Amino acid sequence: MNKNNVVVNFPKSKQSLPGIHLNADKIKAVMPEVSVLTVFVRLRLIVRWPVFLVFYWLRMPVLMVCNLLSVPTMLAFLFGLYAFPEHRAMVYAVGGVSFAAFAVHWAYDSLLIWLSPNDVIFTR
Repeated sequence: MNKNNVVVNFPKSKQSLPGIHLNADKIKAVMPEVSVLTVFVRLRLIVRWPVFLVFYWLRMPVLMVCNLLSVPTMLAFLFGLYAFPEHRAMVYAVGGVSFAAFAVHWAYDSLLIWLSPNDVIFTR
């Protein structure tokens, strides 16, 4: 053997920490399996947050427009029932616009509740 080459013999036995025995089969048995459903649920949550935040950010302008439509047209509908009994089609059209704006307002809030990442509906 050459004096420049030094051979260091390491011990062959593997010593583990006391009380810790790593066994691949036991680790696999304890770990949950990742299914397609799990991936879908997590992907849904990742997509749900930004969509919810954008819709929540736009909530104030949407509700402001709905309120600007529904409240005055409701008052015009009630006034039209009294003042213009001969123009029923026009009066009911104004009432329909009022109700449609109210329905959009309600549907938008329901959509936000459904999109909410915290499951607002199921909270007690």
